[in-house]
Amino acid sequence: MTDDIPADSPDDSGSSPVQNHGHVASEHRHELADRLIRRLDVKDHNAIFEMISAKAYFGGILIAILALFYWIFISSADDDIETGVSILRSLSFPDVAIAVMVLGLLSALFRDYSRELGHLVPSLISGTMIIVCGFYAIEPLVYGFVTDELEAQTAIWRSARLGVLWGGVTYCAHYLVDAFLLYWLKQFCANHDIDIYPAEDSGVHEPQASD
Repeated sequence: MTDDIPADSPDDSGSSPVQNHGHVASEHRHELADRLIRRLDVKDHNAIFEMISAKAYFGGILIAILALFYWIFISSADDDIETGVSILRSLSFPDVAIAVMVLGLLSALFRDYSRELGHLVPSLISGTMIIVCGFYAIEPLVYGFVTDELEAQTAIWRSARLGVLWGGVTYCAHYLVDAFLLYWLKQFCANHDIDIYPAEDSGVHEPQASD
């Protein structure tokens, strides 16, 4: 007696595991494109160009503002960097500010990346970085109100500046990630000859293949 071969086996259908894997990857990319269209509320294909420009524009503005803020209020400020040195890696206040900007930016990037692609590890890394940023931002207050190393006014001013930098890089990361994802969506639609049309009688916009 011969064994029965499933109808959907590679031998019968002529498909290969590599082809199946490529089909699954293509389905995931289509799902990602549809999810981006819904979340970012892309009205039509032409709107993508304006949205990319706007997101990148505001992201660049925030980068310039943060750079000026650091230069004026931290790098050039009259702070005694010998006091209030962080117990975490013994960083001075200017170095702590740089660490908060870098970790805050990476944390937001990893969090948005994980949200769109559904990956676990980037979210774990993002959560760890947020805790480190929070520690750096609160540490001056501890020095000012628990110890005699910093005056209370100086401690509050340091934490406030770190909070501004942290919040600024977080918003900046959102703009940059959205601009990158919109650029990917534009390229994906162009490569697959897909147009975006608003769904009738609903607030949902759906991608449709061009004829």
